[in-house]
Amino acid sequence: EQIAKALPTALCVDMEMPRMNGLELTEHIRRAGHNIPIMMITSRSTEKHRKQAELAGVDAYITKPYDEGMMMGKLEALIKEHTLH
Repeated sequence: EQIAKALPTALCVDMEMPRMNGLELTEHIRRAGHNIPIMMITSRSTEKHRKQAELAGVDAYITKPYDEGMMMGKLEALIKEHTLH
């Protein structure tokens, strides 16, 4: 509902979220044709989960615990990369 009102610059999602998980949200956004950067931050570290995120359209995958500086740097790089395209 919020994305319909105003498209965000980027999204940080989790694999496990209420009502709609991060994979479902990412798939919904991609099907709607939005090309905004999406970063998944999750405790799920298996290759299976990384692959599911990649197939859904996630641009970056970070596992918890994570370094906040690294996460922000990666998010900034994703935003910059998407604004160049």
